[in-house]
Order: sequence, then C-alpha cells, then structure tokens
Amino acid sequence: MKKPEKKSASKKSTSTKKSVKAVKKESSKTIQTKKQSEKKSPQKLPAKKNSSLKKARQSPDTTTKKNENKALIPSSDAADKLPEQAGSSKEIATKQPDDIDSDALHRGDIPMTVVDHLDEFRSRIIIVLVTIILLTIGAFFVSDYLLQFIMQPFLDSGQKLNIFTLAGGFLLRLKVSVVAALLIGLPLLGFHLWRYIVPAISVGDRVFARLSLIAAALLFYTGVVFVFYIILPMAIPMLLSFIGSDMLSTIGADDYLSFILILGTAMGLLFELPIIIMILTRIGILTPYFLIQKRKYAIVIIWVIAALITPQDILSQVMVAIPMMMLYEISIVISKMMVIRKKRNELRKQGA
Repeated sequence: MKKPEKKSASKKSTSTKKSVKAVKKESSKTIQTKKQSEKKSPQKLPAKKNSSLKKARQSPDTTTKKNENKALIPSSDAADKLPEQAGSSKEIATKQPDDIDSDALHRGDIPMTVVDHLDEFRSRIIIVLVTIILLTIGAFFVSDYLLQFIMQPFLDSGQKLNIFTLAGGFLLRLKVSVVAALLIGLPLLGFHLWRYIVPAISVGDRVFARLSLIAAALLFYTGVVFVFYIILPMAIPMLLSFIGSDMLSTIGADDYLSFILILGTAMGLLFELPIIIMILTRIGILTPYFLIQKRKYAIVIIWVIAALITPQDILSQVMVAIPMMMLYEISIVISKMMVIRKKRNELRKQGA
C-alpha cells in the first residue's frame, strides 16, 4: 500500500516542475516581445507616461482656471466684431455689467471713469478759453466805444483822464477788451460748468441747480449795472469836489479803470447773497431764525464791507450799504420760503 503513494507523489512533483518550466518559457517570451516593441517604437510609451503623469499632477483648480481663461479670451472673429457692434469704447463699457453705475443709468447719464472726467474738463476749459480769446479780439476792434462808455461818468465832470506811458493806450484798450469778453462769455462759462457738474446732481435737484445758476448770473449783471448807473454818477463828483482849486488833478486812465473793475466785481459778488443764503438754507446750514437772530451783526458787517469797497465818502457807502441791507432782508424771505417748501415735501412723502 505504501509504494503506490510514493509513485503518485513523484508524479505530482514532476507535473509541477513541468508547469513551472512552461510558465518561465511564457514569461521569457512576453519579455522578449515587449523589448522588441520598445525597440520599434521607443518614443510613444514615454510620451504616454509623461502625459499621464502631467494629468495626474494637474489639480482640478488649475484645470478649471485654464478653462475659464480660455472662455474669457475672445476669438479673433469675435474681437473684430466687438468694435463694429459697440461703435465706441463708451458703449462697450456700458454693456459690461461690472462697470455700470446703476445710479448714473437711472439718471440718464453715461458712466465715466476718472480719466474720462478729466478729459471732459480739459475739453470744456479749452472751449471756454478759445471763446474768450475770440471775444477779446472782437472787442478790441470796438474798444473805442467801450472806453467812451466806461469813461463817460468821469467825462461828465468836465475833466479828462491821463495816460503816463507810451504803451498805456494799447494796454488800456486790451484790458477793456478782456473785461468785455469775460462779461459776454459768462453765460457760456455757466453753461459748461452746468454740463460738467450735472451728472453729480440728482434728478430732483437739477431744476433747483439750473435756476440757481441763472439767477446768480442775472444778479451779478445787476450788481455791475448798479455800479455804472447809480454809484459812479454820484461818487465821482463827490470825490472830485475834495480837490482844491489850487491843486491839479492828473488822474490816470488805468487807475480809473482798475477802480471801476474792483467796484463792479465786488458789487456783483455781493449781489449773490440771496443765492448763497438760499443754497445754504436748502442744505440745512442756515435757518430763517438764525438770520433774524444775527441781523444786527449782519448790518455791521455790511457797513464795513461798504466802507472797504467804495471810495472814502459817506454817500458812496450809503449807496452800497442800503441795497445790501435790502438784499439781506430778501434773503430772509427766501430762506423762509425754502423751509416752508421743504416741510411741505416732507409731509407729502409721509402722506404717500
């Protein structure tokens, strides 16, 4: 019984040896075929390995960023079509949702950058300067009539003005021409100022701002006219009466013109008092109660200003101080109207 078991065990060992040898032969054959394939195509396998390694190394964040950048970069055809569709860089900017100012669009304005605002400011300044230069050239040709009009209050006294330098006549005409150009070009300056600041003003306040600018220009012209037709005809004879009979008056035309310019500009600015008080009342800085309470201090300040800007005579000071006091009282009435109107608007809003 023991002998057959030994034979079967030897048979099993020989069969296992044969199977091992067969596996070794098959593995050697596969290794040889792999080597031959690598010799035939040595560059393809490393490329595949490198590409697989690169794909493995790339994180999902980097791949998503690359895809987003590719989506943001327009093609050449799209880039060529953008200027044709938009027409200008401003229209392209308005189409981008990130650059749009919702408040500006609600007001009906075009959103602008800081560079665009500076460019607009420069262009408007150039337009105003060119206009004033052209008006100065035009006024120089009629400077004879302008000088005659300005010097008429002094010539009515029976005396004449003097010129002390060789180029004094030319400089006098040039100065008169520049002043006339500034007075004529003041509405143009106000128009460009309004067009520049209007995007920063809300829709509800634009009517008030427009009327304020118009009223300010009219009041300035009123102050200048007041100087020519009321103050000068009374002040000049009064001042000349202080010159004794044994004195020779050699009053320069340049000094006379400077005196008129200073007095006219000062009165034009002082006539802006109602507009200034109206704006301060609308903002909330001043109230009618405050103006009434400080009336006595305002009267003293008005008389001091009248003494500084007018010739050193009582009549001229009275002629300047009285209109200023009247303007102050008018300003109090305007301030009351502004407060009443503001309260009415608040009540309407509360009722709505």
